[in-house]
Amino acid sequence: MNRLYASMALSVFSLCAHALDPSEESKEGAPSAHFDYLAYAITWQPTFCMLKPTTAGCDKPKNVFYTHGIWPYYKSTDQSANRHPSSCIKSVGCGQAEEVCELSDTDQKLAEAEHGFSEIVTESPDYLMKHEWKKHGTCYGTNQTEYFRDFVKLRKAVNYSPDFNQFQGESLDLNQLKALFPSNTSFRCASQGGKQHLFEVFFLIDRQGQPYTEDQKLQIGEKCQSREIHIPKA
Repeated sequence: MNRLYASMALSVFSLCAHALDPSEESKEGAPSAHFDYLAYAITWQPTFCMLKPTTAGCDKPKNVFYTHGIWPYYKSTDQSANRHPSSCIKSVGCGQAEEVCELSDTDQKLAEAEHGFSEIVTESPDYLMKHEWKKHGTCYGTNQTEYFRDFVKLRKAVNYSPDFNQFQGESLDLNQLKALFPSNTSFRCASQGGKQHLFEVFFLIDRQGQPYTEDQKLQIGEKCQSREIHIPKA
């Protein structure tokens, strides 16, 4: 059984979730469905496998962006470029309860059975789904099945220039990278071996998947600096 994405999600979580970013505000236990916009997060698999080469499945990584999640966000302020609710209460998926609920095995199987879901995640995204629902999905304002259905429905927001393909295995500067993606995107890099590598891209959207362009400050994770950025290739 391919357990790449379960391991991938766990490792990504260990890379970025033990401590908040310097300008991050995480509002634990906030009321569900109260946010300004969404960040549709995708991870470049070759970079992940470069960082965690012993992860199951990284012996044969693919040159693809996998969906990491859909994250509700508040608009940035002068003090914080990363403001979001997490582990929310009064979620539809939790029966409007004053507590954070887990993703049940039944709801997970229903979500995995959605048409197109398996095309944007690998075969066993168990940990990813449980983590994403509890931290982000409870804040989304829908039940579990609808949250994961939107992984597929809103994937249409992930669009970028086909010229990106020519830079796989190559390097480019930050302005070149930005030119390959629409203006409603934010980037996360990862540093290793004295280089910075493209790690994740975040598409800022509204509930319908339309571009949200009113937050030009968002920065999740390590910022891509104005120097050479490498795009690892499997």
